[in-house]
Amino acid sequence: MTEEIATSEKLLTFIIPVYKVEKYINECVDSILNQLTDACEVILVDDGSPDHSGVICDGYADRDSRVKVVHQKNGGLAAARNTGLDCARGEYIAFVDSDDYLDGQCVSKILNWITLGGADICFMRAKKVFPDGKQQLLDDEMNAAELKGSKESAIKYLSECSKYPGSPCTKLFRRALLERNHLRFPDDRRVSEDLGFVLQCILNADSYDALPIDYYYYRQAREGSITNNVTYKSFLGLRAFVEESINILTENKSPKGNIERYAMSFVAYEFSIMIWQYSRIGKEFKSEAAKTLNEYSWVLSYGRTKKTHLVRWTMQILGVNTTMRMLDIYMRLRSSNRGG
Repeated sequence: MTEEIATSEKLLTFIIPVYKVEKYINECVDSILNQLTDACEVILVDDGSPDHSGVICDGYADRDSRVKVVHQKNGGLAAARNTGLDCARGEYIAFVDSDDYLDGQCVSKILNWITLGGADICFMRAKKVFPDGKQQLLDDEMNAAELKGSKESAIKYLSECSKYPGSPCTKLFRRALLERNHLRFPDDRRVSEDLGFVLQCILNADSYDALPIDYYYYRQAREGSITNNVTYKSFLGLRAFVEESINILTENKSPKGNIERYAMSFVAYEFSIMIWQYSRIGKEFKSEAAKTLNEYSWVLSYGRTKKTHLVRWTMQILGVNTTMRMLDIYMRLRSSNRGG
């Protein structure tokens, strides 16, 4: 145990960036405070919100000493999360988006897991919540036994999941892992800034675990949510993840080792999402986007899922445009059926 953790005042810190969510912030914070103990703290980072969200945050801090509020000039989601990390005192970090909420019985189970020893990263169950009230699992159900082996076997297991589990909100992170490796979110206001952060955490962690509990409820199709729209900026955010990951994991298009080879499966998955996004971006961006897709199509060869294998063969046989159209049809059907 490091000196930093030995002197930590809390077991668990919840970091909640806040921006234009006055309609949702109460449900989010209450879902945590209603089950909080003195071993926990909540850091609300008001990222220059122009509505009443900041005032609501101050109200929580006035009523509960376990809540801390930081007001800052608008810098984006990544900057707000980084501010929270700079203020955190918990042995473990949990990220919660202010339009989502937690299960009402999860905190005591998390604290028990921490006191039993924990791990550098812990995966937990998350569900998408649709406007009509229907729910579905966000990611694959994680098998703790598969994650508790060697680092290589854990990353191999993750690489074979149906998609890259790239959300920081569905996991617990040991704060010492983040501090020791100087891990922070890129604050250049890109979209999908969390993908690279999670990858770096997975690569730098020495131990992994899964807690099979209902934990996180991820609100879908919220008006104004940046995840509710596909734009060229969304495409560029994924391109940044792909390019940066290639630089970290490969040399001359070859993975640097077995772990890096497995991790390239995450890159292949996100690249397949880029192909779908290509169908949604404006015509004025199509040419440049197509060049990107053709330049990095080789990453699909490292995909380890059925989906990436299918996308790879479709790209090779039918090209970008047909693959794009097929993926768009698939995504539309998945959306209408709440499945896939």
